[in-house]
Amino acid sequence: IPFQIGRSTESPIDFVVTDTVPGSQSNSDTQSVQSTISRFACRIICERNPPFTARIYAAGFDSSKNIFLGEKAAKWKTSDGQMDGLTTNGVLVMHPRNGFTEDSKPGVWREISVCGNVFSLRETRSAQQRGKMV
Repeated sequence: IPFQIGRSTESPIDFVVTDTVPGSQSNSDTQSVQSTISRFACRIICERNPPFTARIYAAGFDSSKNIFLGEKAAKWKTSDGQMDGLTTNGVLVMHPRNGFTEDSKPGVWREISVCGNVFSLRETRSAQQRGKMV
């Protein structure tokens, strides 16, 4: 089952995610702040049958179910000729050390590409040069 996540309130979005600004009292306080969340940030696909895998892919999907990225997003061709890329603001994930337990400690942040590949973080969130594939 696919779920589309992002800051857009358009119909393809299943879960709307917004930034929080420390100290803000209302949405009007955050209007002048540029969002760090892409309009169509990522898609998560979950299998309901064993082995119950969940996969995350950066970017959004238009009404024709084609992947699209903003014009400022980093894009490249892979060695097998496929296109891959990163959202403008990045889709970051972190797996806690010791798993999800009482002893969990923060893990290393990684970035997910359109094809679901995992990379080290870029120098800045919106840099054109991707990190190293992990």
